[in-house]
Amino acid sequence: KEVKKPKKEAAKTPVKVSSSNATVTISQAKPKDRPYKLTDGQGLYLLVSKAGTRYWKANYTCDGKQLTRTYGQFPEVSLAQARQLHRAAHKQVSRAPVIDSVVPSTQTFREIAERWCNIKRESLKAKSKNRAQLVDRLEKHVLPHIGDRPVGELTRRELIAVIDGIVRQRKIETAHRMAGRIANILDFAIDIGEIKTHEGARLSRVIPAGPPVQHRACVPIDEIPKLLADIESYGEPLSRLALQMAALSFVRVGELRTMRWEDVKEDAGNNVWIIPAEIMKMGLPHVVPLSTGIKKVLAEAKRYRVGSLVFPSAVNVDKPLSENTLLFALYRLGYRGRMTVHGFRTLASSVLNEQSPFKPDVIERQLAHNETNMVRAAYNRAEYLPERREMMQWWSDWLGRQQV
Repeated sequence: KEVKKPKKEAAKTPVKVSSSNATVTISQAKPKDRPYKLTDGQGLYLLVSKAGTRYWKANYTCDGKQLTRTYGQFPEVSLAQARQLHRAAHKQVSRAPVIDSVVPSTQTFREIAERWCNIKRESLKAKSKNRAQLVDRLEKHVLPHIGDRPVGELTRRELIAVIDGIVRQRKIETAHRMAGRIANILDFAIDIGEIKTHEGARLSRVIPAGPPVQHRACVPIDEIPKLLADIESYGEPLSRLALQMAALSFVRVGELRTMRWEDVKEDAGNNVWIIPAEIMKMGLPHVVPLSTGIKKVLAEAKRYRVGSLVFPSAVNVDKPLSENTLLFALYRLGYRGRMTVHGFRTLASSVLNEQSPFKPDVIERQLAHNETNMVRAAYNRAEYLPERREMMQWWSDWLGRQQV
């Protein structure tokens, strides 16, 4: 007789994530030849798939059946959030161990959404744009339509109608975001025992493909000499220096505006500008090697130093130069609609990929683009640093050759 091989179960590991370095341990968890778990205690664990995706899960028993809750995917759901969701689920079960699936929950979608938002917003910076948008977009696009509906009675047709309404406004990206938000909130309703299933999975399937992403305006390469000359002639010194730094460092506008002197390490062993994790889009520190061009800009900026910020506001030195100040400077120089501060990133990416000898991975790492593999992003923030030093000097020299 043919002997059937037992199915492979997810491999368990004795590694615990409930420590001061838990987030680092999770971020560096690499995929293996079969799924495995990182346990956190109280039944919570992180399941790492063969593809490298990581889901927060917990096993529990209901009506004599072994079931599994899923709290979301890391890093979208952080360790702290997963623990909070797990505690909330435990509390709910202790109050009502068994919920009859025949009786729908009386909790409305709005009430569940508010509880989910309260947990989610704790992981976001108090003044971040994402924190403000978390509730605002739900209030505008979703809650007016299904907010007062009992969460256990929502149908697939109702949820699709909400997404279709956003699509008709030609807000394709917002439609995708709200499809994800609805699914997350309904998943949370399952996790806290309000419902056993829902119809909100994969709502993005009904969203048509949107138009191609429009990149920020950037003048053609053959106009760069005139642009650099125009910036050099700009009368307000700090705005001029900030635009020159944008060209030389090609960092994002927010990272440039909030640059602090304490983050600049100009000693022989470093010669870097370290952008703190809380400033970065990816939530990881970013290293910008100091080229001779950047050092020249910093040396001149020191003449105007009045506080901790490299480019302070003229109105309040404790606040950074506003984004509009730099954009309007380009407008005054005649580049409205043709060049933005973000356009320097586009320029650097184009020139470095087309004309420089450096590998695409080196260029992407210096651009600090979103890393599709979050495991790599967690521990590769200083990857290729020697090559990046060389590349930043190459870029500084290239800009120097363009000046007329």
